Amino acid sequence: MKFSTSNQIKGKIMEIRKGAVTAVVYVAIAGDTNVEVSVTIPALETLKLYEGKPVILMINPGDIIIGCE
Repeated sequence: MKFSTSNQIKGKIMEIRKGAVTAVVYVAIAGDTNVEVSVTIPALETLKLYEGKPVILMINPGDIIIGCE
């Protein structure tokens, strides 16, 4: 998988908290650092995100985008 942004951080989903419209995905990255990522419920389902899944966070100047295989 290739992306146009070079600002990519590998991590693993530790927790998902679903709301009515969006979900907060907690991703563990290097060291003891966790990042909170907000995604829509349709994106959560399309990407088939689940706790323990390895992901890639892509940082764009106003956004953090989550990707996976």
